Amino acid sequence: MIIKDIKVIDILQDGRGVGKADSKVYFIEGASFGETCDIEKINEKKNFIEAKKLKTTQQSCHFTQPPCPYFYECGGCTIMDTNYETQLKLKENLIKNALKKTCGINLEHIEILPSEKLGYRNKIKVQVDEKGRLAYNKKSSNDLVAIDDCLLANNHIRENLPNIRKLTEDITKNLGKKIREISIRSDGEEILLNIYTNDEEKLYNYLKEEYPNQVYNINLINGRKIMTIGNDYLNFKLKDKIFKVSKDDFYQVNDYQIENLYASARKYLEKDKKLLDLFCGSGISSIALNDDHIVGIEINKSAIEDAKQNALANNLKDYKFISKNAKYIDQKFIKKEKIKAVTVDPPRAGLDKEIIKTLTKTKIENIIYISCNPQTLARDIKRFMDRGYKLEKIKAVDMFPQTMHVETVVLMSRK
Repeated sequence: MIIKDIKVIDILQDGRGVGKADSKVYFIEGASFGETCDIEKINEKKNFIEAKKLKTTQQSCHFTQPPCPYFYECGGCTIMDTNYETQLKLKENLIKNALKKTCGINLEHIEILPSEKLGYRNKIKVQVDEKGRLAYNKKSSNDLVAIDDCLLANNHIRENLPNIRKLTEDITKNLGKKIREISIRSDGEEILLNIYTNDEEKLYNYLKEEYPNQVYNINLINGRKIMTIGNDYLNFKLKDKIFKVSKDDFYQVNDYQIENLYASARKYLEKDKKLLDLFCGSGISSIALNDDHIVGIEINKSAIEDAKQNALANNLKDYKFISKNAKYIDQKFIKKEKIKAVTVDPPRAGLDKEIIKTLTKTKIENIIYISCNPQTLARDIKRFMDRGYKLEKIKAVDMFPQTMHVETVVLMSRK
């Protein structure tokens, strides 16, 4: 079924356009904000209809020509055809709508800090196709589109992409399809490749023989089996601090916004008060947020070892990094460690509700929540509200230009 001349009035977090016609809501694949288009119905759900755009009948006033030649195929960027000022407004509305719908909080305005529009990522993850070419998934598909460049990657990664592609093409030509995926990470001086393979030993031997002067740090990963060439980590500098970031360690991807993100969260902390960082990973957020006076909890033992090294490298005096489940904490622990605030920066799925129960039972005064998903953030804020907390402050930081993803920093205080 074809519906003609439907206006796209909003964009979902996954990049699909939202349109309304005849009291029905359509989620439209491939649509741009503000345009009018003809669409084809794909699948009808209970509360909305899935559709795809057939053609644009009236161009959006927010339209801008995408600078990337792969934009209309690649699934990496979803709103590169929308001018940046409008991108920021869409993200602000995404957060506001989530808070209104889930928490009943109606905010007139949320400040959002803008970013450099391109060249901001210190890490990208690419597939490798049957010919050994670097590739991204196509929009809403498992099919691949081969790339020579990625405009979101920082200059150091972009400069090295041709050599990395030659490497993967050579491996594929001589060994067959041995590489599934590669993450490419840069600290500005060195490159770390995490190569996911089905034969790490054969690949290791080939690289040692054919590339004895390999300039990249490489982790060859096959499930839990790992073989390393060079170092298995990079060293990142953030303001006056330095951090060891190992292959699995989390580190914010936007080179230009990392400092802005943590500076925003730091303003919510009382000076020289002890901070508990749940899910602290390798201690990067802990140290960036509070300098010292830190307790970090993380279940991953190797990440805790990195956190201890990072504390020593940055001359911390008052710190503990503990390898435990987040449910380990309780009121007794909070009192003993003299904790005055807690920070959490969970994955997109947000916090487990049991963790929220544990936190609220401790009656901690302030909770700083850093989130990359407005929907799960709103859900968790509501759960905190139901247990005696209120949303005190909120700010957004655009860590992911050209996509609908956004980072949000909130302060919740006990009533």
